[in-house]
Amino acid sequence: MAPTVAEQVQKAQVAREETRCRQIELAKGKKVKRTTIPMPVVRGGPKALCQNLEYLADVAEYDYDLSDLPFQDYCLSRGMLHLAGAAGSTRWRYHADYWLSKDDYLAAPYFRFAQEHEGNRYKYSPSEMDVQWRIIHLARATLQDCWELYQGKTIGEPSIPKPDKSATKGRANAKKSRLRQESAARKNAKPETGKLDFSEPGARGHEEKPRTNKRKTR
Repeated sequence: MAPTVAEQVQKAQVAREETRCRQIELAKGKKVKRTTIPMPVVRGGPKALCQNLEYLADVAEYDYDLSDLPFQDYCLSRGMLHLAGAAGSTRWRYHADYWLSKDDYLAAPYFRFAQEHEGNRYKYSPSEMDVQWRIIHLARATLQDCWELYQGKTIGEPSIPKPDKSATKGRANAKKSRLRQESAARKNAKPETGKLDFSEPGARGHEEKPRTNKRKTR
């Protein structure tokens, strides 16, 4: 039986912390205290799928059964069955037979070449092959996560806490109150009064007479 997604994520985090500390110890020659890694919260609710791709990337142990028809129906209801491809295809096999390794994947012509187009078949580059393998890896992890929910293994598992709605509502009410006060202050503000100097050109009420060049006639 495979560990849960949360347990596998914690295991990977502990391994990374150990690697980090050992590198520091080799560089400085002194013992480094390890940080305690708590069990991570990987889902937003008891029936929610894990949405964190970094967590899913840490999942490497599986025990789901893709030949289980009710499980296929469950994955379909969660919108995840398409990740395995068409039933019976080579892609489906690499999700159903999750013990197939990356070496097996790299050697399979099905993945190394694109579909034939006008007599030619595009060969994927090594970087493109790595991206496709990462997609398969994340799909396997998602199917494993579905299997946990399908088996009811997440009951009692802690969930990501929801935001405090009362605090959010309080901030919204405070903002509305501030806006009302500012609006009332603008309405009650008295306009500034003062005397206009009509002797200056451009002042309100001052009109300059247009200059005319009239010649005096005798």
